[in-house]
Amino acid sequence: MTDRLSASDMSSLLAERGPIHVHVGATIVVGGEPPEFGRLVEHVDSRLGLIPRFRQRITASGKVALNNPVWADDPRFEIERHVRRVALPSPGGIAELRELAGRVMSEPLDLTRPLWQLYLVEGLAGERHAYINKTHHALVDGVAAIDVGTIILDATPEGNQVEVTEERWEPDEPSPELLFVRDASDRIRAPLRAARNATLEALTMPRSTAGRVMRTAEGFAKLAASGPNAPGTFLNQEIGRDRRVGFADTELELLKSLRGASGATVNDVILSVSTAALRRLFERRGEPLPEQLVALVPMSVRRPGEDLELGNRIATLLVRLPLAERDPAARLEQIHAETTRLKQSEQATAASLIIEATGWTPPTINRVLAGAISRPLAFNLVVSNVPGPQVPFYLLGRRLEAIYPFVPLSPQNHALSIGVLSYDGKVHFGLVGDRDLLADIDQFGAEIEGALVEQAATG
Repeated sequence: MTDRLSASDMSSLLAERGPIHVHVGATIVVGGEPPEFGRLVEHVDSRLGLIPRFRQRITASGKVALNNPVWADDPRFEIERHVRRVALPSPGGIAELRELAGRVMSEPLDLTRPLWQLYLVEGLAGERHAYINKTHHALVDGVAAIDVGTIILDATPEGNQVEVTEERWEPDEPSPELLFVRDASDRIRAPLRAARNATLEALTMPRSTAGRVMRTAEGFAKLAASGPNAPGTFLNQEIGRDRRVGFADTELELLKSLRGASGATVNDVILSVSTAALRRLFERRGEPLPEQLVALVPMSVRRPGEDLELGNRIATLLVRLPLAERDPAARLEQIHAETTRLKQSEQATAASLIIEATGWTPPTINRVLAGAISRPLAFNLVVSNVPGPQVPFYLLGRRLEAIYPFVPLSPQNHALSIGVLSYDGKVHFGLVGDRDLLADIDQFGAEIEGALVEQAATG
């Protein structure tokens, strides 16, 4: 079975060049002793049948490419190439785990093989072990944002009753001749399908919806061209291929309690705390302090009464972060006003409609935006908050304690990203920085936690 790479898949692949890696992932801390490695390999292998894409690689459509390449079974697939084991040096603390995660994430994935890896990390002190997983964004887009972590976890210590075929997997490797024929056929059928679909839409689309779609391109162009001005900072220099990661933690209930009476969201609180931490970072390093930074932020723009409309309604927006504002309450109020305004804007509607129409996910839109904007600098960093499950998950009977997301640095001249994931009542910050420009990213993690204390003192 083969599927052609989508536009978003190709966008991810084209972004993977030089020092830019386009894989996402996480560092996962798990309680208890690590499982026997062979048992882990068997467990992961048994679940791959649920998502065939994880045994597929990108394959060109014959010697003469008429269209995008396809996902096709990898005839050389070996589970041990993707599930690996490493051990931390003594003393095996979080600092050593962060260093290892940064090194793993600095290595690009092999584009000739299935685009994912899972590392079992042994030697973590304190009756714990860890995993580091990374998945290329082309693969994540292709399977609707499911990564390898999703399929190997269980909701109970005893494990899920997952029906997995016992038949031995055999790769279905189409010949170059067959791929060429399929490619040529697609080239013929695609315009016919497009013409048919356009005709049906013209006959059936309500005038109001048609008008909104007609404004989509204009609104998206406006989003790119008329967004806030992002100042040049030390965070926006040329980056290399190597990464460092940092961690920070807090409680979800604490963030909820800091929303105040103004209607601020948890995401607003996260943006306010991130802004305060960034201010501390600039001041500690003696860097000139701009009035504001601009963050590229994926967020929900669903409005009341739209429960059955427009699918996910996620847009990627350019949010001003008031770096010069010292008062935590005033800073949160300003950010809430800014995100409320953006959610109600034509730009947000345009961005969400494009995502709905094409299936492109916010990280892909980030890269499209970055390529489309002609100004030298459109945003300073990415801040991505993902609400996760508020119940515990298990891997081979062992409970997950923390999940620190990895948000890639993309495009060039963006040396820092902040990923946030809530899980089982906790909120985990995964900080990613260029190895040379942000050698002090562990201190930035401490500044996130210090900013949380400051916000709580005035909340």
